[in-house]
This record gives sequence, C-alpha cells and structure tokens, in this order.
Amino acid sequence: MLLITPGGEKMAKSRPGVKNHQVAADEWLSNEEKILQAARSLFSRKGFAAVTTQEVADKAGVDKRLVFYHFQTKENLYLQTLAVFFHRIETLMKNFSPAEHQPADPWLSLLQFSDNFTTFVAQHQEPIRILIREIMDDGPFLDLLTKRYFQPLFGVGNQILKDMFRGQKKPEQQLLHFLVSFGGANLLYFMIEPLLRRLGTADPLDAENLEKRKEEMRRLIARNL
Repeated sequence: MLLITPGGEKMAKSRPGVKNHQVAADEWLSNEEKILQAARSLFSRKGFAAVTTQEVADKAGVDKRLVFYHFQTKENLYLQTLAVFFHRIETLMKNFSPAEHQPADPWLSLLQFSDNFTTFVAQHQEPIRILIREIMDDGPFLDLLTKRYFQPLFGVGNQILKDMFRGQKKPEQQLLHFLVSFGGANLLYFMIEPLLRRLGTADPLDAENLEKRKEEMRRLIARNL
C-alpha cells in the first residue's frame, strides 16, 4: 500500500501534450499515486457508486489490473483516498499547540489554527466533497468513517478547547456546537465555490478572498467563544 508521509503525496507537473497532466504525467509519480489522484477526482465529482474501476484506470493512465493489484477492491480504494486526507488533518491538529502560549491568552493559538485550517480546506476540496456527499447521502461508509476518524477528531478538538479555556467551565454542548459551526462555516464556502463564481464574485480562491475568509472565521470564533 501507499506509504503516507506527513508531507502528503506528490503533485504531478504539467507536461506539454498531456491533457490530464495531474494524473498521467511524471515518471516519479508512482502508479499508486496516479490511481489515488484519479480516484479522488472521480469520487468527488460522481460519488462512489457511479465510478467504475475502469474509469479510474483510464484517468490514471494505467492498466485496470494495477488498480486491483494495489487496492484489491473499489471500496478499499475509496477508503484509501480518504485515509490520506484524514492523516493530514491529524497532522494539522497535532501541530496545534496551545500550550506554547500563556493560558490566560489562548486566542493567538486558536486564531492561528483557524487560519491554517482555512488554507487546508482550500487545498483539499476533492476529499472534502467526497466526505460531504457521504454524509448527506448517509452513505455505506459513514459508520466506519465516523468510528475511525470523525469521533476521534471531534474528541481531540473538544479536549483542546477544554484545555484552552480551563477554569471558564464552558458547557460541553457549547464546545460541540462551536466545533460544528466552525467546521461547517469553513467548509460551506469552498463547497459553493462554483456558485460564487456564477454570482460574479472575484475568484473565491485567490489570496485576497482567502484572507477575507480567514477574517470572517476569526469573527465567528470571537462571537461563539
């Protein structure tokens, strides 16, 4: 299986004459990585059920047999595309260290995490779309993903907030609803990016608009904690 490193998988470079350069180009991009990139793109646009392994192989520019050699089943391929994403979230949260700042002033660390999370979401729209679809459809993998990833991540986030605001006795439900509001507000902006473009908004993903989004998320934190 693919070795997932903290830096994540490599990105393919553009090559003249290759239309689908993101998944079919460079020699140093392994077949596993090509397959994962292709699968992530297809699953994010069409959902699990509508994607075939032949489509994945064609988009990756590999023989279909390699899909089964590396991932055995379509189900395992689907889960592996999300495992890469969740590993990166776990790394992001591990790098969040409120203890580095004075307990009386936890905001600096939290606001920095908020900025980093917004950047992270902007860079990982495909796996996020896969997850949103799985959640909205009450999909067949939601129970497994909840147990394996969502519950531990919510637990870590809740504990971080408790530690940051120790002594303030904030209700458990307030912290939970804050996590939901923070995550949902951040994700929604990027999920409706095609709509924002059609409404005439300047590039929603350019540096200026990303900075505005970060400012809005800081205001949300100030209003809710």
